[in-house]
Amino acid sequence: MIRVNAVNTDTLSILIADDHPLFRAALQQVLEQRYPNATLYSAANVLQLQQEVSAHPDIDLLLLDLHMPGALGFSVLSWFIGQHRNTPVIMISANSHPDTVRRAIDHGVAGFLSKSAEVTVMQSCIESALAGERGLHPQLEAANSGASLQSLDVADALSTLTPQQFRVVSMLFDGLLNKQIAYELEVKEATIKAHMTEIFRKLGVHSRTQAVLTLKSLAVDPPAELVQAPAP
Repeated sequence: MIRVNAVNTDTLSILIADDHPLFRAALQQVLEQRYPNATLYSAANVLQLQQEVSAHPDIDLLLLDLHMPGALGFSVLSWFIGQHRNTPVIMISANSHPDTVRRAIDHGVAGFLSKSAEVTVMQSCIESALAGERGLHPQLEAANSGASLQSLDVADALSTLTPQQFRVVSMLFDGLLNKQIAYELEVKEATIKAHMTEIFRKLGVHSRTQAVLTLKSLAVDPPAELVQAPAP
């Protein structure tokens, strides 16, 4: 078990990033029970997460949904850790497959929790992360083999992107053209082209296709038991 400096819980601030309102509310209740004086923020997608981080750069803990809208697998985790290396992140997901848990730990999470974990398990994991412990995955298995070297390299590249460049990357992966990205971000197309040039440089690629293929190394497919065919 790795341990780093503990967080002062007297002035605790926590960001909950999850797109499901009911689960966000449940997490808020779990935190309020354990830390009644904590300041809690929330985000339902990557853009809101970036806005909250910009407005509150000194948050003490990020609770992050693995499948956050606007993220590709571990992309937002990689970007956030690059910007806030001393802030612990606990990833929470219904996908608690051992491979997913191991890859998350390799990509820098302080802990990994299943969304079905009991309240006491969640509180204990959060306490341990704030106390400086790392590599936490209570009641879950972690595979022996984890993240590939390529995905770790891509994560390092994403960690250097500006917030705007990261938004461009997300839209690039979704298949949007430069002019469509410019429209969504309300900037000139020339600005997007400049961002693309810098993104390609950091990723070590020369085209949109290469960039998308490279980013796929961070993707996380849900386990088979979470992907069920609709009933006839």
